[in-house]
Amino acid sequence: MGHDAVAVLDGGLPAWIQAGYETAPTLATPKGRGDFASRPQVGLFVDSKTVVQALADSAFSVIDARSAGRFKGEEPEPRAGLRGGHMPNSVNIPHTSVLENGKMLPNSKLQSIFEQYKDKKMIFSCGSGVTSCVVALAAEQAGYEDLAVYDGSWSEWGQPDSGLPVTK
Repeated sequence: MGHDAVAVLDGGLPAWIQAGYETAPTLATPKGRGDFASRPQVGLFVDSKTVVQALADSAFSVIDARSAGRFKGEEPEPRAGLRGGHMPNSVNIPHTSVLENGKMLPNSKLQSIFEQYKDKKMIFSCGSGVTSCVVALAAEQAGYEDLAVYDGSWSEWGQPDSGLPVTK
């Protein structure tokens, strides 16, 4: 959204608590309205039309962060009515494969995961656009650029009437 001063807590709230840092039992009350104005950065989020084009372009890799079972269409989708399977020509890097004990893998391991895509523009997808961000962050952490997230993800692509191609 155009905010450059952003950080991600590796391990999330569980890591914060495990480290012994303070937490509050209730939400804080804001002292006033902030003045942040969002400036979405062009190209960081893409739509299904862009993904369709990328799937046919060897300069891109479309990476699906769902489990291998969902990617292959062997496990049911958690959202009723969605088709099973994956986008043609997409690859599967489950979001859990870039984490160990809830924390991001070391850069050397992340680099080896993404090495085969190093000369490609990467677009990340998942079930709803959330866990794809974990894998996109892992690629960024490993030093890769030209990354985007398809935030419509499978909740849009897998709709029976979407007209978008599915492979099993």
